Amino acid sequence: MFEITNLAAKETFTLELFNGNDEPLVGDDGKALSVTVYGPGSKAYTKAQASRTQRMLDRMAKKGKIKLSAEEQQRENAEFLAACTVSFNGWAYKGKNDAEAFEAAYNDPTIGFIAEQVGKAISDWANFTKDA
Repeated sequence: MFEITNLAAKETFTLELFNGNDEPLVGDDGKALSVTVYGPGSKAYTKAQASRTQRMLDRMAKKGKIKLSAEEQQRENAEFLAACTVSFNGWAYKGKNDAEAFEAAYNDPTIGFIAEQVGKAISDWANFTKDA
C-alpha cells in the first residue's frame, strides 16, 4: 500500500528574486538575491494564516464589516508575508534582516514586486513539493 505522507510538502522554499523587468536580482557579489519562506504545509504558515483570519474576525466584530482600504490590505498582506518569511538571502532592508525588516520591505511600494513574487510563491504548493 502506498504511504501518502511520502508526498508531504517541504516546510520551506527559497525563491530567487527578479526585478520589475523580469531580470534576476543579484547582489554586488554577483550572487542571486532570494527569500526563504514557509509554505502552506508548515506550522508557521498555518499560524500566520490563523492570525490573519483572527484579525479579520476582530475587525468585523469591531466595525461590523470586513472591507479593507487599499492601504489596510497592503499592511495586512505585509504582515502575513513577514510571518511566513524565514530569511532574506544576500540582501537586507535598510540594513536589517529580521522580522521587522521583512514586514517593512513587503509594505514598501517602491519594491512591491518582491511582495508580489513572495505572495505567489507561498501560495503555490508545487514550490514545496519534495524532490523525487
